[in-house]
Amino acid sequence: MAIEAGKKLSTIHFDRVYTSDSGRTVETAEILLKQNQFNIPVVQKRKAFRETFFGSFEGEFSEVALGKVASDQGYGSFKEMFRNHSLEEITNFIKKSDPYHHAEDYHELWERLEKGLNEVVSESLNQVENILLVTHGNIIRNIVKKFSEDVDIQVEIKNSSITILEYTNDLYKVVSFNQ
Repeated sequence: MAIEAGKKLSTIHFDRVYTSDSGRTVETAEILLKQNQFNIPVVQKRKAFRETFFGSFEGEFSEVALGKVASDQGYGSFKEMFRNHSLEEITNFIKKSDPYHHAEDYHELWERLEKGLNEVVSESLNQVENILLVTHGNIIRNIVKKFSEDVDIQVEIKNSSITILEYTNDLYKVVSFNQ
């Protein structure tokens, strides 16, 4: 999947490349970039783009962890809960259901993400650049939801899918999602 995504991006010159500091995002970025016909900049790893921290649920099967969160909120399934609540509420429910409350809440998640996004765009003031960011599904979902009300974020985010954001005049615009 990463090779195919890389082929779709092969004619785009990337001025900068960022990933989370997770090995799998770095590896995915390297696979993508091997398909590119341009000189590739150094991959910059950032903690800001790590997947959401799920606290005590880290490493647990999603169905088990999210099933517990849904049950704690009185729902029979996570999908049912997801249809009835915002990402902000669900992120906060996860922290509430975490027995030690170590999971990130929405404010903590966005503080981290916003810092990372601000760092990326501040490095390219007054320049037109193509920036590749390889990150995780829930992070993509949160970024897209933050900057577009028109995108259905309940769809499953495909591995190695491509989402395009445009940043102009201090505003982000979702151009495409999960392609």
